[in-house]
Amino acid sequence: MNSRKSKKVRKGRGGKIFAILLFIVIFFALIIFGVVMIGRQVISSQTDNIVAQLLPNSGNGTDGVSQIMTATPSAIATKLNENADVIKSQSQGMISSAKATSTDSKVTYTLESSKLNKATVGALLLASGDQVEEVADKVLDSMKKAGVAQPKLQVDLTDDNGNVIKTLNYSA
Repeated sequence: MNSRKSKKVRKGRGGKIFAILLFIVIFFALIIFGVVMIGRQVISSQTDNIVAQLLPNSGNGTDGVSQIMTATPSAIATKLNENADVIKSQSQGMISSAKATSTDSKVTYTLESSKLNKATVGALLLASGDQVEEVADKVLDSMKKAGVAQPKLQVDLTDDNGNVIKTLNYSA
């Protein structure tokens, strides 16, 4: 007779496969998290450069930080349109067209891209939305200093057919 102790218990392979898949998912999640954090750091370090392209007459202060100068909505729109090629090239192909218009108290900036959709815009804003708000706040402060009552900034993200994917509204 065979005793029970001599029988080998076969464990299922499902536990090992599950552990391997869980390890792979965690590994890729850490890589994606690292990429997002590096992207946030790059955007954060480039905020002053972005503001310098948005605002006319912005320069370096004594502490090396970009000072917020006064700018009317029409001056900001003109500066944005002058730097449209630079902004398109810095977007690394994400933006195909950039155009700014202005009214007495509002700047509307339309960015066109064939590579953006609602999911990618949502992911970009989730990853770097606070930096976008920081730039918008600096633009609004600049308009306030120029004497604009209730300044507004509207950024329209559109597809290549002109359909609005997302509208970002900022006001002071």
